[in-house]
Amino acid sequence: MTFPNNSLPQVPALLPRRLYQGDEEHVPPLTEEELREFLENTDDLQDTIDLWNRVSGVPGVLDTGEPIEIRQQARKLAEIFFDEEAGVWKYVVAGRRVPESRMRLGVLRMSKSLQTDMRALTADLVSGTISRQQWYTTMREAMKNEYRAAYLAAIGGTKNYTRSEISKFGWRMRPHYRWLNNFLDQLESGKQALNGFAVMRAGMYARAANAIYQNERMRVAQENGFRQAHRVLGPNENHCEDSASRPGCIELADLGWIPIGEMPEIGEASCLSHCLCELEFRK
Repeated sequence: MTFPNNSLPQVPALLPRRLYQGDEEHVPPLTEEELREFLENTDDLQDTIDLWNRVSGVPGVLDTGEPIEIRQQARKLAEIFFDEEAGVWKYVVAGRRVPESRMRLGVLRMSKSLQTDMRALTADLVSGTISRQQWYTTMREAMKNEYRAAYLAAIGGTKNYTRSEISKFGWRMRPHYRWLNNFLDQLESGKQALNGFAVMRAGMYARAANAIYQNERMRVAQENGFRQAHRVLGPNENHCEDSASRPGCIELADLGWIPIGEMPEIGEASCLSHCLCELEFRK
């Protein structure tokens, strides 16, 4: 998966820069069956590993079945592995847990990198440099690699990416692609103008990585006997509050430790995909 333009884009003016013209061929979105096959196809798994290794700052974690060495501060190396029973990454020698912040930072770095790429890609669409077909194909491939990397970081890497996990990944990622298909439809109809709003909207798809990572961690924790969860407010400057239809991050964090099955997933609060909160678990 290669982006046509990897340079940092200048966000176009918010007024339409290039009006929709209906002479471009219709781009058929993936059907539900095509989407299932696309998400569950592992022939491109190396692309996901390469993305993580290139931008996360924690290279080598996802694609090994043996304890691996990760670079620590002061250029020291320490071996880590994924503890299947505890469902967490640990240091080999000391047996201590790898700080959750280390893996989470890798996910956030990846998210930030893809946000830049997706905005640049959409800026190219706005300027007419690429077609909608090129845009749609590249967006869906980029989303798959980012989301799958976050998923693998949560479940312990490719050694745990079993047939069952592949199916779960495909099922849980489908809503994101329905939103992408809606984006494509609005671009074709002209409901979404080819302007800076489209550029910013595309970047939002990269923000889903934190939610995917945190929510799969919660699933793994629950499967490994953890009974309570606690929401920790993320680094956003402004955290959301309860709305008429959704809980707020502030109120959820104030609950403290609650039964893990009662904890709303990241992304279900009022701030939706903007949420950078994290989850902690205990038995």
